[in-house]
Amino acid sequence: MRVNGRSVRVWPNGAFSEFVALRSEPALEFEARLGDSVIRRKIPVTRTTDSAARPDPPIRKTTGWVRLRRLPDDTLDAATQARPIYSRWTPGGDLAVPLPQGVRLPAQAEAGSFLRLGLATGISAWVTKEDTEPTSVPAGERFRVDRLRLVATPGGGSVELASPEPVVSQIDVLERQVRWTLFAATADSAKVTASKGLLRRATVRNLGDGRVLVAVTLAEAPLGWRAGWRDGRLRLELRSPPPVSASLKGLVVALDPGHPPLGTTGPTGLREDSVSLAVAKETARRLRELGARPVLTRTDPGPVSLDQRLAVAEAANVQAFVSIHLNSPGDGRPPQSVDGTRVYWLNPGALPLARVVRDSVAVGIDQVRHGTIQSNLVVLRATWFPAVLIEATALPMPAREALFRTPEGIAGYAAGIVGGLQAWVAGVR
Repeated sequence: MRVNGRSVRVWPNGAFSEFVALRSEPALEFEARLGDSVIRRKIPVTRTTDSAARPDPPIRKTTGWVRLRRLPDDTLDAATQARPIYSRWTPGGDLAVPLPQGVRLPAQAEAGSFLRLGLATGISAWVTKEDTEPTSVPAGERFRVDRLRLVATPGGGSVELASPEPVVSQIDVLERQVRWTLFAATADSAKVTASKGLLRRATVRNLGDGRVLVAVTLAEAPLGWRAGWRDGRLRLELRSPPPVSASLKGLVVALDPGHPPLGTTGPTGLREDSVSLAVAKETARRLRELGARPVLTRTDPGPVSLDQRLAVAEAANVQAFVSIHLNSPGDGRPPQSVDGTRVYWLNPGALPLARVVRDSVAVGIDQVRHGTIQSNLVVLRATWFPAVLIEATALPMPAREALFRTPEGIAGYAAGIVGGLQAWVAGVR
């Protein structure tokens, strides 16, 4: 076979994959030969060009307060409807802090369909206007938080503050130190200590610019964390990590078979979503044999929203989340550019899991180990448990697709995931 004059290998199953340059007349010219037989085909290629950049809409000053809420029709399921609204640092730009539904914030400016909201002095973020509704101005324009307390639980503990309603917050974790920043809030200084349990000390400090800093010291680095508001109290919940063990017995693990919808397809039609489901089921079988408790975010070919996947995992109180995928190069890149095993993570607490899973999966399917990459993918935004996403190898490459048409390929991927989890609970974190 030749494509645009370039020799291309054809595999025994009829698959081929190659990255070729387009000529001045955009077309793909195929020539296939077998003995004296020759077949030629020419397929025109249409180039698309980016439309001319539109000028940014003018920014106009505005006033008033708004409440964050999601439109009833902006939903795939109940989990999607309940998710926070992610603000952006610029209109349509990079993601900023998540805004819980129901919070009230002052509006400062508008630009086209975007609204700028004030979080603190000199700190603001943009949301779409359709995610807001006008609301009344709160007394004093700041929400007072007080009555700090530490609450111990069997699996960790929570830091709690009385608050009349939810507020925007940001959580930063560095080993045993946690910084919980509350926006559009005010508070008096406070300090609480504990002699045992995960939580050892919490202090409240008013930064004077619309932010309140709650600094928390822990006995050990947490497994996960989450913040919320209920019954007049803000709660920062923190989880203790599972004990270091040579066994997976009792470990609760979410296995997330990537896609559908979308996903990549091999050259002879093998779909990523079918492979990921087969790998998840085989991994679950192996984990059960070792005493672990696997939870699948989907068990059939039907689509499941990204938000629902995380909701399933959180409802099961899992201790680790592993999303299973095969890679695709995207437009304009050769398939071999994404060959090898890569693992993605977002929160630093997930990095140790990402490293050992990458190494183990690469060995299980005989692949080159590539990076562990920080990425703001939706399923990696979970903080209640370490979450990683595996891109095992490039499905568009014929040899890789052929591997995953065999039981050995599925078993190797599954064995790699199990091996990574074993290394993680053994203390490689």
